[in-house]
This record gives sequence, structure tokens and C-alpha cells, in this order.
Amino acid sequence: MDAKPAPTLFIPTFTLLIGGVVLVGGLFTMIDDSPSTAPGLTLAAIGSTLEACAMISLAYPAFRKHIMHVAILAALVGMGNMFSALPAAGQEWTQTGLLTAGSGILCTVLFAVYLKSFVNARRSNASNPSKPLN
Repeated sequence: MDAKPAPTLFIPTFTLLIGGVVLVGGLFTMIDDSPSTAPGLTLAAIGSTLEACAMISLAYPAFRKHIMHVAILAALVGMGNMFSALPAAGQEWTQTGLLTAGSGILCTVLFAVYLKSFVNARRSNASNPSKPLN
């Protein structure tokens, strides 16, 4: 039988969890006494994108691989956003900087999980010779 196994729900659920943490961190940063709301708004946008991608992929499993490509780009932006939080030489870490760096680390973990999932999917496609590779 050449049936495809049902995809697991781990990746979208993990994305939902990480996206929620990043979104709440962004909202907390925006309502904090920081001089600018830009770092919090950036985190909230990244978290909202991750949340939306996870919910869409759970609701429409046929589009999961396409939606997860958008989510991996959002995680990549979150990883790059971490460098904006680094304090200058001799300065202390602020609460906004710590939240941004922590969210960047979470996005790095999410990126690594996505990468592992993509590699596993490619290997399973390669082991099935009856199905052509894209």
C-alpha cells in the first residue's frame, strides 16, 4: 500500500506555543516603561505571524508544508531581531533587551526544529522512489 502517513501535530503545536510566548513577550514589552514601542511591536508581529501560521496549518493540513515555509521565515526574522537587543559595550541589559534576546533564542530553537523536520521530510521522500522529488 502506498498511502501517506498522517502528518504529526507536533510542529504546528510547537509553533503555537513558541509564537504565543513571543507574542506575550512583545505585548509585555510594549506596555512596559520602555522609551520606544518598536521592539515590542516587532516581537508582537513575529509572534502573531507564528500564531497565524500554526492555526492555519492546524485548520488546513493540506497546506501545512506551504504555511510552515512562512513560519520558518518568521523564525528567521526573530533570530535576526535578537542582534538588535545587544547592549553597547559597557551598558547593562535592559528588560526589553532581555525579552528580545530570549525571544530570539526561542526562534532559534524553532528554526532548528523546522530544519530537522524539513530534512526528515526530504529523506522520507527520497526513500520512496515511486514518488518524484520536487
